Amino acid sequence: MISQNYRPATLFATFLLACLWVAVAKDWYLDLQGDYCRIRQPTTCCPNRDDSCTMPILDTICYCDMFCNRTNSADCCPDFWDHCLGERRPPSPEPVVKPQCYHGGNSYNVGQKIKKNCNICECRHTTSEKFEVVCEDKHCLIQPNLIEAINQGNFGWKASNYSFFWGRTLEDGILYRLGTFKPYGKTVHMNEIHIKDHRPLPERFDSRQKWPGMIQEINDQGDCGSSWAFSTAALASDRRNIQSKGRETVALSPQQLVSCNSRGQKGCKGGHTDRAWWFMRKQGLASEQCYPYTSGQTGQKGRCRISYGRRRNGLIQCPSGTQEELHKTTPPYRLSQSEEDIMHEIYNNGPVQASFRVMQDFFSYAGGIYRKVSQASAKTSHQGWHSVRIIGWGVDKESGNQTKYWLCVNSWGQDWGEDGYFRIVRGQNECDIESFIVGVWAKRNHLKRFKYLP
Repeated sequence: MISQNYRPATLFATFLLACLWVAVAKDWYLDLQGDYCRIRQPTTCCPNRDDSCTMPILDTICYCDMFCNRTNSADCCPDFWDHCLGERRPPSPEPVVKPQCYHGGNSYNVGQKIKKNCNICECRHTTSEKFEVVCEDKHCLIQPNLIEAINQGNFGWKASNYSFFWGRTLEDGILYRLGTFKPYGKTVHMNEIHIKDHRPLPERFDSRQKWPGMIQEINDQGDCGSSWAFSTAALASDRRNIQSKGRETVALSPQQLVSCNSRGQKGCKGGHTDRAWWFMRKQGLASEQCYPYTSGQTGQKGRCRISYGRRRNGLIQCPSGTQEELHKTTPPYRLSQSEEDIMHEIYNNGPVQASFRVMQDFFSYAGGIYRKVSQASAKTSHQGWHSVRIIGWGVDKESGNQTKYWLCVNSWGQDWGEDGYFRIVRGQNECDIESFIVGVWAKRNHLKRFKYLP
């Protein structure tokens, strides 16, 4: 309902004049000046409210009665003040124009911040007359242009934009999603084992089919650089299950390595696989059920919650409240880089552990047989080391090239890659995947009850 203090024409005139004010700013009065009230007949100005005391202006009307000045001065005729009141028209306020930046088709106020992928951008007054959106120049973990280049190219694999990697820097990805330190010193010069087995091998092999229920499934290390712990614990679990012929299957705890293996290790900021194996040989690991993984959510290594000196009947007190024995391994052994030696080891004894270099494009891997896209990856020198398990091999004949590959288990969850697994070119030492391969045995005294002698 319209108030009695406002007239329909007044509302329309107010709206129209307001639009004109915005459009032409302070020059509108000069455009509309002229004689309106001065030439009105029979009465130029009306002393009281008179809805008929009007004059045509543009496509509407303006008023010459004293009431217009009390309600809304925008509906008064332009010459109302000097002719009817004998005074100068009060100046209209200058429009307030906020300085803004224009970026990507949008406008932003000064000081307003937005996030573009992994970079923070801010609208700033860069010069006396210029306002610009200024962005950080961090290298992002996920690069849409890199993904597009891979998917449009003929590289044998496809890339994807993973939401759990979006908005992260490449530096964070290397620090918190990898975590294995490059082997060095005596570790690099471990004696290699050459397998003298010349029996023919199948074209395809998957450890999960030969040893069903004994191979560890996909896990997620989360935001913790703990691949060194995950691959070590999982490989020890696989080998122990296989050695026991499946009579006792156990998933060993990577959290115990992250929290308790502190000698020369950095927990969620990385670790050496050889020192993890040393810890397995000397101390042993409890099960995942005994010591659950939590560092993926906290990003912290956490304090060690097992007291190795307090044991009863050889059992330790679990953080979960139960009691359990610790499972140890023998020292690890290194295989040669021979493709056939690695295949024979997997076929006869089970999965192996591999450490390899990770370039940026690997984070976007979604399926196919991976090989680094050197043209795209060369744009950055950032790379890191990662450790995984190799559980089999195969040949891809769909492309017509019969590309050989390793079947590997990653630790980034089932939403990454091929349900958590990935395939990588075999026999070419792609990303140094064949440079440092190790196997291990469960400690003999822990398997006596199965009457197994390795």
